[in-house]
Amino acid sequence: MRYFTRLRAGLAALCALGLTTTALAACGEGGAGGGAATACTEGLPGSTQTVRLGVQPGAQDLITFVMQNQGFDDKYKLKLDIKKFQNPAGLHAAIGEKVVDIGFGGLTAMAVARARGRGTVIFNVLTGPSNIVFVRKDSPITSFADLKGKKLGAFGGRSSATFGIQSVVARETYGIENLGKDVDILDAPDSALLGLLDQGRVDAALVGTTATVKALLSGKYRALSDMADDYTKKFGRPPGHVTLASNDDYAKEHCGVLKAFSGALADSLAFLQKDDAIWASYAKQIEIDDPRAPAMLKQRVGSRYITKWDDAQVKAETTLIQRLIPVLGEDAFVSEVPKGLFRTDLQVTPS
Repeated sequence: MRYFTRLRAGLAALCALGLTTTALAACGEGGAGGGAATACTEGLPGSTQTVRLGVQPGAQDLITFVMQNQGFDDKYKLKLDIKKFQNPAGLHAAIGEKVVDIGFGGLTAMAVARARGRGTVIFNVLTGPSNIVFVRKDSPITSFADLKGKKLGAFGGRSSATFGIQSVVARETYGIENLGKDVDILDAPDSALLGLLDQGRVDAALVGTTATVKALLSGKYRALSDMADDYTKKFGRPPGHVTLASNDDYAKEHCGVLKAFSGALADSLAFLQKDDAIWASYAKQIEIDDPRAPAMLKQRVGSRYITKWDDAQVKAETTLIQRLIPVLGEDAFVSEVPKGLFRTDLQVTPS
């Protein structure tokens, strides 16, 4: 698997750019890897704090839209300096190199970063997977199991939590022992995957949240695997694969800011559950003009948000990592759940 190669390349690129003093300081191999941190006793910020927030298109883009549109960032005295990334690898590198203070990080990438001494810490969770693997309607492929030896386009490549969960599904449900080896994986941006599928350059495509909605609305494709449904049938409720991540150093100095972000997140999630109009606004923002889009977005995206971050959710995340180890391999992934990866003390009760 090429996870570490891509991660090292992303980190090296950021270091070469010299974006910030913090980023440059993190470019060495050192960093906090440690165990459990001291619980946060700091209150919420008393004055406005600027937070560099890393996002990419999809469920996280929507929650950020709501947070700003409804003023929940202002409520918790946060000024969001949003850094946008077009693929998970770039965002994961930015989190690991401290180019952002908070980022919507994939579970697997954050585990690997901490295991490599980057001090990455997960302090909340956003959503479980809403992704689907599609083929063209005229494809002779009838089951995900038929992808052995064929070409699968994947928007996050092997480095994404989405690919990791699909690898577990492939093994446990469809009999594909090693998705990364038994299937030819093409890493490609989410925006390009359906075009590659149309051109026949891939046999199937694992696409992101927004692309999943567009594909369903188009009526041009068949679903081979609905990841969350397949995982749930086998194991019960799927864990969150998109998390809220920071790093030990930032958490030590700004744990109150992380609490504030958790509060703004909780308010935003609560708003999404009760306001249907926001889905129409978001559909317009991401330029999907199909009148069915708001309902489809609410169905595919809204139902996957996770509104409670506690010990039970941490257990679900831990269990997924443990399931992934034999699938991805210790050399390419982690040998155990890294100590100190999860924190549950950075929460506030939304008002």
